[in-house]
Amino acid sequence: MKIVLKYVFNAICLFAVLLHGTLAFAQDDTKNKKLGEATERVFATWLVDNGIKDGAMVVMRSGEVIHRYEKGNRKVDKPVTIASLTKAFTGACVAQLIDAGQLQLTDKLADVLKVDLANLDKPIDARFNQITISDLLRNRSGFSPSADYTLGGMANFLRGNDRSKKNHQSQMDQITRFVLASDPGSTYFYLNLNWLLLGSVIERVTGESYENYCYKAILKPINLPAFVLSPEWTMMSSYGGWYTTAQDYARFADQLGRSVALRKGPVNEWLLKLNAEVGAGKPFYALGTNIRITPRGRTFWHAGSWLAKGTGVGGSFDDSFGSLFVSYDHGVTYMMHYSNAMQGKAGDLERLMGQAIRESLQ
Repeated sequence: MKIVLKYVFNAICLFAVLLHGTLAFAQDDTKNKKLGEATERVFATWLVDNGIKDGAMVVMRSGEVIHRYEKGNRKVDKPVTIASLTKAFTGACVAQLIDAGQLQLTDKLADVLKVDLANLDKPIDARFNQITISDLLRNRSGFSPSADYTLGGMANFLRGNDRSKKNHQSQMDQITRFVLASDPGSTYFYLNLNWLLLGSVIERVTGESYENYCYKAILKPINLPAFVLSPEWTMMSSYGGWYTTAQDYARFADQLGRSVALRKGPVNEWLLKLNAEVGAGKPFYALGTNIRITPRGRTFWHAGSWLAKGTGVGGSFDDSFGSLFVSYDHGVTYMMHYSNAMQGKAGDLERLMGQAIRESLQ
């Protein structure tokens, strides 16, 4: 009789476990549906409100795609140029080199790129020689935003250079002609030129092209396709030239926070130190993205925009597009891109998305 009761008890326990799992799955599925509908509603409304005809979005939760949205000519599986979202990818590549011992945060840029700089005129500002890899990764090289020709004077630069080529050397030649606005490491200025220089660092340290090394180091291990530079904006390479799909970028972004933390190397220690300096839970910029570290995990986010019009070596150009990604510490990641630059408006979209996601997960 005791044996029979034991089997009955075990069967009841097993049934309870299975029932709990089924209910949890159903609740999770309902929550994912609610989350997908809420994020689509926010994005679709934002597109209409801003007169944007084309957009695409992928939402992930716990490593799985739970929702897709497309409008107009933009598709989630059709590659586009994602502008400054490329910086997070470049940051991940540099982090891999540092954790592998091939590069150090304290290395001086001028030492790493000694061969490249030897073919150029001596930098106008001697402080250029004090810029470190850490300074570049934090946008603290010392250059002023006025020196970032990709913001103010890109049209003039494009007239003399083919935008379908990387032109790292000619762009670097421009950079060495600028006077720094502050000492390296002291002041934050968001600059594309920092990420151009980091692309050159990757190529010098590895002896490979930026595209090949970063594919093998970052994308291939998570089964993503080969890295491709934008056919129209190859020049933006390591600061804005990744040509990819919303669903592939979302998968990369979903892995971004975990990869550095799991390696437990010098980059992770550096991020924890930066977090302590700014205060727990407060955002800071590093590795090509905004970061917030909480007891639950890490949130990463970045927006990208590109607006350029003119005529150059490669012909005329008139382009405008934007993108945004967020990977939250609670396991939700989204990536979206759209057919207008919308400079300054991505922050509103990010806040609206964040609110919708929080309400959906309650």
